[in-house]
Amino acid sequence: MNQPTTWIFLFLPLLWLNLQTTGGEIHSLRYIYTAFSKPVGLEGLHEFTAMGLLDNRMIDYFDSDNQTKVPKQDWMKERLPDDYWEKGTQSRKSKQQWFKVNIEILMKRMEQNDTNNHVLQWMHGCEGETQPNDTLKFKSGMDKYSYDGDDFLSFDDANSVWVAPITAAVLTKTKWDGVQVLKEYTKGYLENECMDWLNKFKNYGEKQLREASPPEVFLFAKETKIETNIMLTCLATGFYPKDITMNIKRNGRVLTVEDGLESSGVRPNDDDTHQIRKSVEILRSDSSTYTCQIIHNATGVDVENVWASDRSLSNGSDSGVSSEIHSLRYIYTAFSKPVGLEGLHEFTAMGLLDDRMIDYFDSDHQVKVPKQDWMKERLPDDYWEKGTQSRKSKQQWFKVNMEILMKRMRQNDSDVHVLQWMHGCEGETQPDDTLKFKRGIDRYGYDGNDFLYFNDTNSVWVAAVPAAEPSKRKWDGVQVLIEYTKGYLENECMDWLNKFVEYGKTDKSSPEVYMFVKDTNTETNVTLTCMATGFYPKDITLQIKKNGRVITEEDGLVSTGVRPNNDDTYQTRDSVEILRNQMSAFTCEVIHSASGVHINRSLGHGDTAIDPGNQDPSPEKEVALHDNGEDTV
Repeated sequence: MNQPTTWIFLFLPLLWLNLQTTGGEIHSLRYIYTAFSKPVGLEGLHEFTAMGLLDNRMIDYFDSDNQTKVPKQDWMKERLPDDYWEKGTQSRKSKQQWFKVNIEILMKRMEQNDTNNHVLQWMHGCEGETQPNDTLKFKSGMDKYSYDGDDFLSFDDANSVWVAPITAAVLTKTKWDGVQVLKEYTKGYLENECMDWLNKFKNYGEKQLREASPPEVFLFAKETKIETNIMLTCLATGFYPKDITMNIKRNGRVLTVEDGLESSGVRPNDDDTHQIRKSVEILRSDSSTYTCQIIHNATGVDVENVWASDRSLSNGSDSGVSSEIHSLRYIYTAFSKPVGLEGLHEFTAMGLLDDRMIDYFDSDHQVKVPKQDWMKERLPDDYWEKGTQSRKSKQQWFKVNMEILMKRMRQNDSDVHVLQWMHGCEGETQPDDTLKFKRGIDRYGYDGNDFLYFNDTNSVWVAAVPAAEPSKRKWDGVQVLIEYTKGYLENECMDWLNKFVEYGKTDKSSPEVYMFVKDTNTETNVTLTCMATGFYPKDITLQIKKNGRVITEEDGLVSTGVRPNNDDTYQTRDSVEILRNQMSAFTCEVIHSASGVHINRSLGHGDTAIDPGNQDPSPEKEVALHDNGEDTV
């Protein structure tokens, strides 16, 4: 894991809020612990912190300075009794001591002294998928440790073993694998106890949001490519829960897809509410009465608004929904003064294509460099020279504006403050393989909190806190800035996104394929696993077959799905429990079209003896069995 990734992990609250993947009916509960080997001496970076995240939204928090577990959502405070917080505080204090002991063990094991600061992190939790009865079914569990920004140890929930991605963690893996009750507890927590809390917290949070989130409704028209036509759009936003009815009507008749109606579907906003928009292209001369009907039963909203007869044109943009979404984002981070910690530069800038780093710049090296081979090969030298000058210019801009914000908030330079900016775009794949603009993002954060962001739909800046109001008023008053920002997000950013996606298609890695067996608790049975790893891009087909028939979930098949490795490639594995005497009937088929790989593998060809290991990308738990204050690492 490189240094920039370390930074993303350390400043989780802001970046997870901004970079979270939009999902349909998946909910998550995670707990994240971070411990330094000695006090850091920087505001906001405590020697020990612990936080709970529900759907990437912080719900509780503890740090070593305040020594109290506190709620971060009103509904957590209202619905959970005092003894929950008292017990939680004691648990956090116990974990703080556990981390202190184990970070000392790791430093000794790696022959490190206390000259430098070291960091141990733990993330655990679960994801659930909404069922027809509105409960959540277990989807995946996470239990993962990292040390000094690198993956250290993770729990493979499917196979109930600990995985050591580095040599220094093998000793811990061996010790923890030898404690059967620990593995059973870890698996049980992830699949059961964590899911119970996730269901409970989801219901608590939804009740509060449901009480105060009616939709705002906007109607507007805009030009189309055909001069005689206009596009009518109805937008409802800011509502919760997501169940809503939106109809566009012509003279009282509800329009459908057959009438050319387009819908974005219900999509999440950044504040846990939702939005939906529908559009239809009509003749400019059409004198019919067009209305937009919104029904949101949870808040009692039932309105029908009429488009004005003159249908004044707006520059609102429309968007659709597709499973093939690509993104291009740039993230800048500036500290108010040098931090003095390895990997945390005074200024950094990075480009991310589909959350994969493609370029990087920091204040110490002062050069914008490619992070993918295809970026280096396809882009000329002057691209990197101009990019370096642009990054240096932005570094100065951040320095000036950091000073402005510190003066505005009456802050002195005794503490370190951080200003962050993220901007970019998402595109949806079209039938001709190009990308159509889906949405843009341009937002600033200060000291870990949202500060200011651009509302692309309405072309206005939005102040997330009172301190951002002067910036909002100033920037809203510069029309050319608004036009440039909107134009960049919808056009220039999309041009680069299309280009980079096309360039990236040349970046291919073929999969390594392994097939192996493990003993089970039943003497007559074994677990057969087929694993493909090291491939890029992520589209792959992996199938276990018995005498040519594809094995499915009904046969007991368990799949990890496609998951990222730590080197920008991917892995996937399928497992099934079978009779030991039927192993010869099974084969593993892997098809990776991008690299031209089509493999059919069977047992007994020298590749079945051992599990090659798992570079599990995502793992996490609360009140762990091995979290007992003893020397456990």
